Amino acid sequence: MAWGLWLALGAGCDDQRVVIGAFAPGQGGAGGAPERPVFDPATALAELNSDAREEDPTATGDLLEIYFMSDRDGDRDLWTSRRAAAGSPWGAPRAVEELNSDDVEDTPSVSDDGLTIWFFSAREPAGIWRAERASREAPWGAPVRVGALDVPEAEVMSPHVDAAGLRVVVGLRGPSTAGWDIAIATRERPEDGWSALAPIAELNGPDDEHAPFLFDEGRQILFRSGGDLFWAWRPGTDAAFEAPEPLGEPVNLPDERDTDPHLSRDGSVLFFASTRTGVADLYEARRPAP
Repeated sequence: MAWGLWLALGAGCDDQRVVIGAFAPGQGGAGGAPERPVFDPATALAELNSDAREEDPTATGDLLEIYFMSDRDGDRDLWTSRRAAAGSPWGAPRAVEELNSDDVEDTPSVSDDGLTIWFFSAREPAGIWRAERASREAPWGAPVRVGALDVPEAEVMSPHVDAAGLRVVVGLRGPSTAGWDIAIATRERPEDGWSALAPIAELNGPDDEHAPFLFDEGRQILFRSGGDLFWAWRPGTDAAFEAPEPLGEPVNLPDERDTDPHLSRDGSVLFFASTRTGVADLYEARRPAP
């Protein structure tokens, strides 16, 4: 079955849900595994890019609001843009003044409804911070540090909280990692506290693994390893991930650094950052029609 959506309605099911990928026996690849996602050649998000560095794209579920890191003003700060409809050009970006400080802010992750955002800040004490707002038209409230995602003597960046709000994956460096590794924390309900971060050993290797994006109820993940984007899946949230596979061309390009994946809610659009123009810029790649 081609990478895409299938509707799980089977007889006797208690729920109806759209799933990215395929997990039913006989669907997808060998053993019921989903197929590795394939995308058309990427297009630069010209309205958002500058002569400086843009990375870490993250969008609301309706794809009408995007956040990213830019150092166009000399510092690594959070920027945002809106558009009238999915597929329309993005509006002029603006710095998110209520979230930025005099220190570094980057690796944002906005919720599908656009009312919560997670990001790294180097303000004291450095770590993962979270902010909320009452509506999409309201300003962000004061950021609050998420101390539960600390690891002693380690750096934690690139948070991504899945759509259910029950799993967060991060990039973790130290004290026992060789470089950047991917780690995960979970909770039973969105209002609960997080478990301790734990490295996902089967995804981590000798290269830096960073910028994770978890989806499909925790069963599929995109991330950067070295300078390329990779994908992995697992049959259930209590299972280990199968061996990661590179997305390959045309998303990954030789001798370029491709990173920071963000997949649209329906799995049709991949946002990411790449150095293919000589500096990190934002791109999107679309899934080919079945």
